[in-house]
Amino acid sequence: TTMPRPCTRCFLVVCLLAATTGHFAGARRVTVRNDVPRVDVHGNVVDAHSGVILEHNGTYFLYGERYGNQTGPVQQWHDFPQLAVYTSRDLQQWEPRGPMLVDHDPGTHWVPFVLYDAKRNRFVAWYGQGNWGSAVSTDGIHFTVQHKHSTSRLGGATDGNSLFVDDDGTGYVIFSVTHQGHRVSIERLTDDLLLSTKQEVAGFFPDGFVECPTLFKRNGTYYVTYGTCCCACRHGSGVVVFSAPSVSGPWTRQTGHADVNCQNASLPICGQRDPVVVNAQWYGLASIPVADSAEPALLLMGNRWLSGPHNNPQCADLCHGTCDQPGYLVGQDYQYWTRLEFGPDGSILPFRYQSEFQLDLPN
Repeated sequence: TTMPRPCTRCFLVVCLLAATTGHFAGARRVTVRNDVPRVDVHGNVVDAHSGVILEHNGTYFLYGERYGNQTGPVQQWHDFPQLAVYTSRDLQQWEPRGPMLVDHDPGTHWVPFVLYDAKRNRFVAWYGQGNWGSAVSTDGIHFTVQHKHSTSRLGGATDGNSLFVDDDGTGYVIFSVTHQGHRVSIERLTDDLLLSTKQEVAGFFPDGFVECPTLFKRNGTYYVTYGTCCCACRHGSGVVVFSAPSVSGPWTRQTGHADVNCQNASLPICGQRDPVVVNAQWYGLASIPVADSAEPALLLMGNRWLSGPHNNPQCADLCHGTCDQPGYLVGQDYQYWTRLEFGPDGSILPFRYQSEFQLDLPN
């Protein structure tokens, strides 16, 4: 089994609590908590990290990595993480639905990303296993593997990926290429969204030693974000922003504050020792319909490594050294979600730490 390379983790999870009456007719107000772990309907900490939430027909599907009883370091993990799915009707009551993959696929599986293929009425999942695996489902819960160990045009391992389907139905995968200096690239997907065509779309982005990219579109503008490699680090990573008029570019680094999670606005990218606003490593972007706007809320999600109970304060990351500490479990690390805010010119505004924020969900 191919293990992820040292700069590898990108995560997601947070806690959503206490709905109250929304300010908008037909709305349910939920409070998104970043200062406590989320629990399921049985009172257990939700063990689904480094994935994404997908809303479909009023149900929220949470996909992520399940760590079980894993502690650290990463190199000791041989059968974890595996992939898990939870569902909810209100972003509050999370029901564990078991493993994503119907047939057990030995080894480790990472950073699942799921979208709904309306053309074929099915859910499509991609996940990391050194390179890529893909699977499909009709119910969003039970996935059947279609391809294992597929690669980009460059071969070798990839480090964090996400998918995007444009208005014309064309799909894309954005990823970091481990053996190319951890640089980010975009490729077009096959029509069934299960493989890369190995067709390069926009060349390499300029920064090296980066990972966990996202690709999305808002008001006709395309956006890419990524951050410096972190490798399950306590410090976290920045969030660099690029924008373009099309997926093929030209891509331009955001001016004014290029790395929106960096305290130093003048830096083009926040390095491993540069102070960040939120100590989290970022991965998934979720599009959540809200009652107070025709535009969905875009939530960027991060994992706050080594933040859970009984973590070893001397441990900087889970990829180097010994981080074992009695009582510490990786699956109980805190998560952080932030709702992206945009300026009048379409730029993403700098992050600010929020212990909680609210969303008005449609009934």
